Amino acid sequence: YNNTKNQSSLFTIYDNTFVVNEQGEVIGERNRDRKYPWKERKMKTYRLARLYEFAGWPEYAKRAAACSTNLQYFVMSSPNGDGDMQLQWANFCHLRLCPLCVGRRAKKAAYELSQVLDKVQADHEGTMYLFLTLTVRNCPGDKLGDTLGELTKAWHRLVMHRQVKRAIKGWYRALEVTRNTGGGEWHGTYHPHIHAVLAVEPGYFAAESPLYIKQAEWVSRWRLALGADYDPRVHIEAARAKGEYVAGRAAAVEAAKYAVKDEDYIDPRLSDDEAAGIVETYTKALYKRRLVAYGGWLKEAAKALDMADPEDDDLVHIDKETIRADVADLIEEYHWHFGAGDYVLTSRRVNPLKVVVSC
Repeated sequence: YNNTKNQSSLFTIYDNTFVVNEQGEVIGERNRDRKYPWKERKMKTYRLARLYEFAGWPEYAKRAAACSTNLQYFVMSSPNGDGDMQLQWANFCHLRLCPLCVGRRAKKAAYELSQVLDKVQADHEGTMYLFLTLTVRNCPGDKLGDTLGELTKAWHRLVMHRQVKRAIKGWYRALEVTRNTGGGEWHGTYHPHIHAVLAVEPGYFAAESPLYIKQAEWVSRWRLALGADYDPRVHIEAARAKGEYVAGRAAAVEAAKYAVKDEDYIDPRLSDDEAAGIVETYTKALYKRRLVAYGGWLKEAAKALDMADPEDDDLVHIDKETIRADVADLIEEYHWHFGAGDYVLTSRRVNPLKVVVSC
């Protein structure tokens, strides 16, 4: 082709459809699933695996490196080749720090929480939601596990306060930890905190309401629950609509964040030793720790919806399935090609459940 513009355009279409190696050879078709950044996060799992090797956790390193190397989809055929895809199976590693797994876990938590909040609003007309953030003073890495334990205990003490029990009809609680990199005396310390969604009755904000809890009272009650000798930072606000989300869904998206951010340890500015130390700290502190929980109306709604335990690790079915096994036209399988650094189609076959045998 002599036309440079046309040649560039052709290459772009070609590259978005096929996986090409460094020599320009076509390896195979690229994964067409654009609902989740598989390639970008898969690349991060190799960095995590290296850090686990440095930290002396070889089994975790193997699990991280092998995570999601095989993906299987149900596919609806389409004349232009862009039919809907539904993940059916994947070999997830389920590690708490895996970039692939934590992303899936957060999407699942947001979806399930939004369903629970919708159910509560349907069962209790006029329900409103508050978004509450509770903090504790930063701690060094060797104290992170103990601090998370105290944080969880303080939460349970808080929701058992008589005034809080009267005012709050249901709740969702999630733990999050961030690492301070801003310099100064707190540099390198860890900041554990709680994000919570609280369900309140419509009269909560009424003038002179006996249920309303002021900001200052939240601070004093949280300080009492913590047993702290300082005033911890507390943020409380009504959950408001954001974009296409209704208030409850906005709260769900905000609350169902990752427990940790992979930027804290998968950062090119960190040395291997420093990053591996952060990985080890997080791994030990989060081991077998319950990161999310429901209470009150939200717990009842989750049970009525037959929701699995929020700590359940099914990372395949993270939202409402759009393609049933008996209606999918095709089954496609993709394998991670290490040399090409991408997912490559390895199998495409007719769904045997749709095959009709004529007599």
